[in-house]
Amino acid sequence: MQSPISPALRWVRAKYEFHSFAYRDPRTAFSSAPGLPVVSPTTVLLGIVSTLFEIGEAQGAQQFLNDMQIARVAIDPPRGAAFFRAFHQLRRYETDKYDKLNPRLGLTNINQGTREYALFDGPMTIFVGISDRHLNLVKIALTNRDHLGTHDSLCSLVGEVEECDEPTYVVYQAPEQSFPVAGTTIVSLSRFKDQNLHPALNHWWMSGSEDTEIVPYVIRGRFTGTSRGKIYHRDLANPPQ
Repeated sequence: MQSPISPALRWVRAKYEFHSFAYRDPRTAFSSAPGLPVVSPTTVLLGIVSTLFEIGEAQGAQQFLNDMQIARVAIDPPRGAAFFRAFHQLRRYETDKYDKLNPRLGLTNINQGTREYALFDGPMTIFVGISDRHLNLVKIALTNRDHLGTHDSLCSLVGEVEECDEPTYVVYQAPEQSFPVAGTTIVSLSRFKDQNLHPALNHWWMSGSEDTEIVPYVIRGRFTGTSRGKIYHRDLANPPQ
């Protein structure tokens, strides 16, 4: 959320096509996760930081982290999305977190889980409002971003990252900004609190820490249940078949 004393923000727009997409409701368990057609503001902002570190812009990534609490995010969902469930083998290393004498320490623990994936009809558009000093770095990060949501939610940038006006027409609003109207849905998303951030470890920031909160967001569109999953359609006048 933008602070009243925050500097004027510059907005950029990036449009992505997805080969497949998965992003779980942040209230749910990792091993059995219903999917959403949008991602949280924390996912977008930490994705920018991660990409900057990956391409060698460590100093720029750190500078963006220092100001990240004033950044704003809006997302225009795809025209539609068909969700389906997939089974997963979840592989995790055994640790000594609960048992200091764990005889399987370092070995692999395998169990089953499910995740909802989506096939999109049309692109997802990401809008980010940042201070002028981070404009070029954020453009570079969004240009080089190869996934949003889970790591296998591979995406491709459509066109270029462009500067734009604040997207007041996009319905992606937290409760203090708006209230539900006809043709909208409330989803739970994670965002950073309007405060300086604290690393979870020396060089590691994460969603779900004391710096974040889960709040209801209003997005345009509705879900329809089917016998094999669910369908999201943003334009209620022309839902996908």
